[in-house]
Amino acid sequence: MAEVVIIGAGLTGLSSAYWLEKNNFFDYKIFEKQDRPGGLLRSEQHDGFTFDHTGHLLHINDPSFYDFLNEIAAIEDFNLITRQSGIYSNNVVTEYPFQMNLHGLPTDVIAECIEGYVTRNQAMRKPKSFYEWVLKYFGKGMGEHFFFPYNSKILSYNLKKVHPSWNGRFVPSTTLKAIIDGTLQPAAHTKIGYNSSFYYPKQGGIEFIVKKLVAYLKNPVQTGYGVSHIDTTDKIVYFDNGQQERYKHLVTTMPLNRLLTTIKTPSRSSINQAADKLLCNAVININIGFSGPIDTNKHWLYFPERTYPFYRLGFWHTICPSSVPTGHSALYSELSYLPGRTTQAQAYKRADLARKQVLDFVHMTADDIVAQKILHLDNAYVIYDAWREKNLVGILQHLHGLQIHSIGRYGEWKYSSMQDAYNDGKKVAMELMQVYNTSSPTIVPAQLAPAPSAGSIIRSTEKIIRRVT
Repeated sequence: MAEVVIIGAGLTGLSSAYWLEKNNFFDYKIFEKQDRPGGLLRSEQHDGFTFDHTGHLLHINDPSFYDFLNEIAAIEDFNLITRQSGIYSNNVVTEYPFQMNLHGLPTDVIAECIEGYVTRNQAMRKPKSFYEWVLKYFGKGMGEHFFFPYNSKILSYNLKKVHPSWNGRFVPSTTLKAIIDGTLQPAAHTKIGYNSSFYYPKQGGIEFIVKKLVAYLKNPVQTGYGVSHIDTTDKIVYFDNGQQERYKHLVTTMPLNRLLTTIKTPSRSSINQAADKLLCNAVININIGFSGPIDTNKHWLYFPERTYPFYRLGFWHTICPSSVPTGHSALYSELSYLPGRTTQAQAYKRADLARKQVLDFVHMTADDIVAQKILHLDNAYVIYDAWREKNLVGILQHLHGLQIHSIGRYGEWKYSSMQDAYNDGKKVAMELMQVYNTSSPTIVPAQLAPAPSAGSIIRSTEKIIRRVT
């Protein structure tokens, strides 16, 4: 039995373990379903190329996260990169963010964007949806030419049914002056937004972080442990491999809808029904390596137009030159679908079309391809619908009452960054330490506890002798 059991060895789960150990608490075990740790922070080595499970870039504005990376590795092992990204629409590439960089677009598109911004309904007190939120803050023109089509593609969901909190903190605001400046001249506002710069490992892909963190921890990560079901009465986790583990506190980063189906409680039926209400799309991530260079300096491009089934193209060789062999190039494309409304077979048919369009866009042919890796993300973007907004807090509070801490991007059913994942793990570890520090001394297993000195043994023996005599 472990005092704390952690399910999931992605960044959030590993951060929880890291902060427990930082507080001299080692009576925990961490289990991972896959054959190696990392969750979505995994990198695939394929024919000399390194492909991540879609683009994972480190956006840092928290000193604690910076110090953490510097401790488990060294900040010198990362490149600090200034973002070079753009938006492809109307047959031109404009700079990101769209709302500040209209230069190069057709005159009528620019006019509609500016007019929509000036005439937007600023008096709207509380937008009821992400669609209305865009209308209030950016106007109809920018909505129709970028925000609506792009976010519809990335979510595969009706934006009029998406809560306004979706992605809001990640979208830079704008002003009329900024719009006009970005219309008259190119690239006037490239350093705007949370992702204006980012860190990325110099070698090994994004999984470099996971490997360093796992090596840093004293307790091992146990892989090949998928959860079968959880008995919340006796506090036992049962695994698919036939093993089981008792716990006092359970920290889980597994997708919340999956967690709810594994729980066995007196109120099991209502919990299982809640799982069906939680919506999340899936993403097909197509990685292609080429024998020659691609003529671009961009790290990624956004594709709002419906002509293209994918919503983003990223270029591995510009993000990290070591991820491709010398003289080669590589990219990834992403397209999403909503399981239950689109079958996986239908989605892969769209992926075949996307692959052909990608080749045309970068002026490559099938003969230029020397590596290809298609990755499927079962859970990608959580849908912020009305049901989620009404019920999510109650679900998480109910689990907390069962000593189950469901955390992280999918454990808390939210959209978040790697820095957020790290902070989620830190937060739950601090909460657990507060519980243990107030109820009992810190628990350190004998095999990890520091050995007593000869002097302390002698002093303890003398005290016992004095009491006896």
